[in-house]
Amino acid sequence: MKIAIVCSYYPWPPSVGGVETIVRNASTELAKKNHEVYIVTTPFDVTTMKQVSAYGVEERDRVIVYKLKPSRLKVGYARFLKGLRETLKEIRPEIVHEHNLHPHLFQLTKWKNDASYRLVAELHHPAINLDFFAQRILLPFVTYWLKKNSSSIDVFLTHTQLEKSWLVSKGIKEDLIKVMEPPLISSKLFSCRSKEPSNSNRLLYVGRLVPKKGLQVLLRALSLVNDGELVIAGPYEKRYFENLQRLLRSLGLEDRVRFKGRVAEDKKIDLMSSCSVLVCPTLADYHPIVLLEAQALGVPVIATRVGAIPEIVINGETGLLVEPNNELELAKAIETLLNNDTLRLRFSRKAREFAKSFTVESAVEKLETLYRDVLG
Repeated sequence: MKIAIVCSYYPWPPSVGGVETIVRNASTELAKKNHEVYIVTTPFDVTTMKQVSAYGVEERDRVIVYKLKPSRLKVGYARFLKGLRETLKEIRPEIVHEHNLHPHLFQLTKWKNDASYRLVAELHHPAINLDFFAQRILLPFVTYWLKKNSSSIDVFLTHTQLEKSWLVSKGIKEDLIKVMEPPLISSKLFSCRSKEPSNSNRLLYVGRLVPKKGLQVLLRALSLVNDGELVIAGPYEKRYFENLQRLLRSLGLEDRVRFKGRVAEDKKIDLMSSCSVLVCPTLADYHPIVLLEAQALGVPVIATRVGAIPEIVINGETGLLVEPNNELELAKAIETLLNNDTLRLRFSRKAREFAKSFTVESAVEKLETLYRDVLG
């Protein structure tokens, strides 16, 4: 099959994000299976929204990546892609797989019949991550358009029952929606071993450092716990990072918290496999991939009950779930896991087994079947 995957941001490092990881995982696995795979994107990073690579075409892991100029017009993260129509005419794909409720979805539905491709829309539950005021204002109008034009989309691909229910509530016909686990984790994770000795008092946060991720809540919770050190790894927004540094000093946590900044993939896995608990204090999210990566490595997790996190963490079996923005409950969960080796071991064994349902290999096999069904 000839497949074009359209997303707004560059799906290889240094861009770090859940959608970008899913795009990279799916495209490389599809290419291994001898499909012709193209990614149409911009050379911009989703965290900073700054350009991180040159415009043009390059090949990555047998995947051809077209990096287009974005329009100056954008709403939050959403961008128009200049030259998208001409690029698709050059590729001539059988399947166009679109990510996010961004302007290019509108364009792709309009051109679909003339270009003779089938259209798969993977929206990543847009109502979960409304970081900008303009997004919240425009969402009702955009979802109205989505319902009106849904017949031009061959299938809506969702990851969870939560997202499916949201689409149905917006008027999307249920028979257009397919629920499927996304390609989140490599099966190689199950055989990873840490290069560092495991530290029974080490907490780890991995992800972007932006306000909605709740790092301020995690620091306040840590100040209520007598023991334990925290490592924080990931790219950051400068102003928010400075605010965290001030909070750190005011709480007297300078000796218990280390910032690693952006880390390479192998270093991230090593940090995760050598920690005792991974903490995700997010205030607004869909299903952070890092939670499944940690569980695949046998690391118990603590996360908040937001978005679809309750669908990817089994509370009391693979980790603990707490209410968002509640440092007291988060502190209690941290103490529970740090002080109970037997409980951590039980969670670890269950977590590894549970995570096997979310491997890239398993998800892409199902994705291939979906594409064949769409093509008829």
